[in-house]
Amino acid sequence: MTISDEPDSQTLPTSTSKGKSDLPARLISATVLIPFLAIVVWLGGITAAAVATLAALIGLNEILLLVRRAGWRPVREEGIILGAAITAAAAFDGQVVLLASAGIAGCLLIASAIHRRSTEFLGDFFFTIAPVFYVALPLATIVLLRDTPVTGLEWLILAFAATFALDTGAYAIGRLFGKHKMAPSISPGKTWEGAVGGLLAAIGATIGLVALFGDIPTAYWQAALLGAAIGIVGQMGDLVESKLKRMAKVKDSGTLIPGHGGILDRLDSLVLIFPLVYYASKIWP
Repeated sequence: MTISDEPDSQTLPTSTSKGKSDLPARLISATVLIPFLAIVVWLGGITAAAVATLAALIGLNEILLLVRRAGWRPVREEGIILGAAITAAAAFDGQVVLLASAGIAGCLLIASAIHRRSTEFLGDFFFTIAPVFYVALPLATIVLLRDTPVTGLEWLILAFAATFALDTGAYAIGRLFGKHKMAPSISPGKTWEGAVGGLLAAIGATIGLVALFGDIPTAYWQAALLGAAIGIVGQMGDLVESKLKRMAKVKDSGTLIPGHGGILDRLDSLVLIFPLVYYASKIWP
């Protein structure tokens, strides 16, 4: 269901085109954000939960505006508030997150029906609940992963570091050897050569980190499989966000981070990687 007959007073922030002129802004943002993120990850607990909840509020606003800009009718305000509640619930335990998710799904269904007062509310519900869970549940798993006794910090570092290796490997190999476009209609700059380079980098980083960390049992074959999964789902997450932005006809999800775009532009790969690493940590040998 499109909203061509229902003008939206909310406008999605547009971003400036990226280029060499963005490099100083990107470097300054990285200089500020990387130490901040390191401190939050190190502290964990209520600090990590508070920052993750704030990120959920911002990220949910971005994705629901993208969905609305793409032509659907999400119940935006309720979705933002209720989705952030899923992330905040992770400060208690995983069972609370499951209960909160079920309750939020019901609340959003009711809110959709009240807002629309027609049978179209089911479609509006779907295009609210899918983006809400897509952002909120991964951010909740950050908190759950960090709070895992003994190994939580190491698993969370592994998730971030493997993702960094994936992005770096894909970029470097793509620039040097990329010739065959992977998804030109979605992300013209991505190549199959870059995808393979990112995949191999993620596998190598995961094996190396598992071998390095003292509290995660060393299991090389399992580490290779996890690294491969990270390499695949991370690139899938990137493509999903790129597709949504193309449908919304914007370059970035927002303008919060100078030179980088919005929160979603930084979380595009991680939204699938965080849950993957969390559940891998639960079944690790």
